[in-house]
Amino acid sequence: MIRYLTIEEERFEDAPFVGALISAISCPIGCKKCFNQKLKDLPIQQDHAWNIIERVRQNPFHEGIILGGLEWSAQPDELYHLVTLALSAKLKVMIYTGYTLEEFLHKIPKLRYLSGELYLKYGSFRSHIPGYQSRFGVHLASGNQKILHYRSIASTEQHPSFIPYAARLYE
Repeated sequence: MIRYLTIEEERFEDAPFVGALISAISCPIGCKKCFNQKLKDLPIQQDHAWNIIERVRQNPFHEGIILGGLEWSAQPDELYHLVTLALSAKLKVMIYTGYTLEEFLHKIPKLRYLSGELYLKYGSFRSHIPGYQSRFGVHLASGNQKILHYRSIASTEQHPSFIPYAARLYE
């Protein structure tokens, strides 16, 4: 079962594709002036991963899923299950994390070996650093944030040291 707070349909501004934004249930980071704070007051919902993915696929505008709102790395098994199911359904995936790239991949190392269209927005919100528009058309809330795009790097399982290098290529 996947625990989540909301599923917002047809999000255009959160990823380089139209997708459903699925909010995690908590966030331990504690960014000052967090604009997702109100999500923490919502009730937790549950559903099977395949039901969530099928709901996304039923909307003809959706090209993928956006995992954000709060911190999905606090639910690593659920995150991995949703991502692998979405990628196997040929959906694009965008994951938001407030952690650095290294911290996030340390929490969920299996993500390094997935194959498919995967984006990772990483870096905590820092209100004193102005935001900017990324090269993927996504507005980033503060200048320390980055978006990594990688696809089909499953072959790096034989060469794990390639992963950090590949990640830097797409920043």
